[in-house]
Amino acid sequence: MAGGRIRVNIIMQFKRAVLATVLSTLVLTGCGGGGGGGGGGASTSTSNTSAPPPATVTPDGSSRTISSSCPFQQNLGAARGDNLHIDSVRWLQTVEMVSDAPDTRLAGGKAVKVRIDLLASDNQLAPTRRELRVYNPADGSCTVIPVDGPSRVPAARDGDTLNSAFVANIPASLVKPGMTASLVFDDGSGRSAGEADQTYRVLVPSVAPAVKEVLRIIPLTLLGSTGYNSSQIAELITRLYPVSEVEVHVESPLNITTSLLSSLTLSGGIYSGTVGLMQNLLNTVDDLCATLNGSQTNPRTAPKCLALVPDNLIFSASGGGQTTGLAYVGGIAMVARSVASVDITNVSGPYDASHWITYNAMTVAHEYGHLLDLDHAACGGATGIDPRLYADGHLGGVPGYDATRNVYFASSHLNAGGQPMFSDVMSYCGKEWVSDRGYLATMAYRAGSADQAAARTTSADSSGSTSTQWLKIALTPKGWKIRHAGFAPSTLETSKMQLEVSSDKGVETLSVLSAVISEHHDTAGFGPFYINLGDRHVSSLRLLSDGVEMTRWGSSDL
Repeated sequence: MAGGRIRVNIIMQFKRAVLATVLSTLVLTGCGGGGGGGGGGASTSTSNTSAPPPATVTPDGSSRTISSSCPFQQNLGAARGDNLHIDSVRWLQTVEMVSDAPDTRLAGGKAVKVRIDLLASDNQLAPTRRELRVYNPADGSCTVIPVDGPSRVPAARDGDTLNSAFVANIPASLVKPGMTASLVFDDGSGRSAGEADQTYRVLVPSVAPAVKEVLRIIPLTLLGSTGYNSSQIAELITRLYPVSEVEVHVESPLNITTSLLSSLTLSGGIYSGTVGLMQNLLNTVDDLCATLNGSQTNPRTAPKCLALVPDNLIFSASGGGQTTGLAYVGGIAMVARSVASVDITNVSGPYDASHWITYNAMTVAHEYGHLLDLDHAACGGATGIDPRLYADGHLGGVPGYDATRNVYFASSHLNAGGQPMFSDVMSYCGKEWVSDRGYLATMAYRAGSADQAAARTTSADSSGSTSTQWLKIALTPKGWKIRHAGFAPSTLETSKMQLEVSSDKGVETLSVLSAVISEHHDTAGFGPFYINLGDRHVSSLRLLSDGVEMTRWGSSDL
C-alpha cells in the first residue's frame, strides 16, 4: 500500500482462466456506434450484438415506434446533417465499463451511473427529449429516468471528467439480471430515419445476482485500549467492490493481553510485536470467526471477520516500518488497524495530491480484496503478484468512479513525476482504487457457479474421496492446535508438511496444504495447514515435516 506501507508476501503464481471467456457478455442493440440505414432500426458491426428491435413507422411518416422491452417513439423528418450521434455508453459502478465490451458485467443490486457521450457538429443545442427507460423483469414495468447533461452537445469526448457528458442514474433496485435500458434522444423537429438510428440504443447488460455480505467486526483489547471502527466501513466495501449490501455485526471485544503481552516490547506507551505474532493473532481471529459463524461450507459466502487493532499496539515488519493489515487470501479473516474515519473531507477533487480516503480505511479495503481471492498488483515492491491484474500495478487507463463522493477520474492522469497517479488497491503505491480487472475478478469469485472458473479454487486435496472432512492445523504459542473446519480457504498452496493418517483405510501419508497469508513471514513451519480427510474414520494422526514427527493426535482429540 502507499505511504511506506511495508509488507512481505508469499509469492504465488496460480494459473487463472481468462475472465473474458467465462464472464457473461453484455449485448448491445440499437445504433451500437455503427450507424445504420433506413427506418427499420439501426444495424451494428459489433460481434456481440443481437438483431435491432423492430421499428414501426406511422402512415404519414412523421414518427416511428421502436419495439424494445420498453417501447419508445422517435420523431422523423428531413435530414438535419448535424452529425448528432451517441458515440459511446459506459456504465459507472466503481469502475467505468464500456457497455458493449465482451467482458463487461454489472453487480446486481448496486446503483449505476450511466455515462453517455452524445456528440454533434457546430455546438448545437442539446435535444429537448433525453431519457433512459429501464425494464424491470420482475414485474414487466418500465421506469423512465431523466438524462442530465450540458445545454449544448460537445464535438468531442472529454475523458477526464463528466462535465461534458450526459448522465443518468439507475437506482440499485432496478439493476438485476434480465434488465434492459432503452436510451433515446429526440426533439419535435425529428430527423431522417438514418440519423434517428444514431440517437438511440437498447442495452441488455449482463448482470450478476446481488451480493449481500455479512461482516463481523471484532474489536481487539490490549491493557484497556480497544480497537474501534467507523460506521462507514460497510459503505467503504460497497463503494469499492461488487457488493450491494454489507450487514455489520459488532462482536464483543477479544482480549489479547494474555496471549500477546509476554511477547511484546514497550516503548513510549506503545507495544510492538513481530509479524509472526500478528499471524498468530490472525489465526486466533480465524478460529473465533468460525465459531461465531457456525455451520458454513464455503469461504465465498461465509460471513467475513475484521479484527481491529487498538492504538497502543503496532506490528513491525522485518526491514522497518509497520505491517498494518493481514488476511488469508480467499479466506474469511483479516486484521487491520482501527478506522476512525473513511473520508478525508478537505480533499475536494480526484486529481489533488492526496487521496480522498484515509490510509487505514484503504488498508481495510486492501485486505478485504484478499478475502475476495485477489493477490497483489505489481507496483511498489509487492510480491505474490496476481496475473489477472494489470502488469504495471496501475488501472490500465480505465477510469474510476466513487459513487459516495461523486468522484470520477481518468486513471491515465499523471502525477508531477510523470507517472500514473492512480494504482490498484492491491498494490503498494500511488492513490489506490479498484481496477476493472480486479472488480470483475472479485465479481466472478463472489458469484461462484460457472464464473468460479475465473477465480482461483482450492488446490486439489489428497483425500481420494468426494466427501468433505476438512481439518485445520496451526502452530500457536501454546503448541499445535487442530480443529474441524467446514471449509478451507479458496486459495491454498503446497507445503513441506505431511499427515500420517491411521483410519479404516489403513495407514496413509497424505500431503498437507498451506493457507496463503497476504504478508509472508516464514509460514512454512507453522501454517495454518489444511487437509481433507474425506470419508475416513480416523483413529490417530501424526504431523510430519520432511518425515520428522512434529506432533500427534488420537481419536479423542478430533
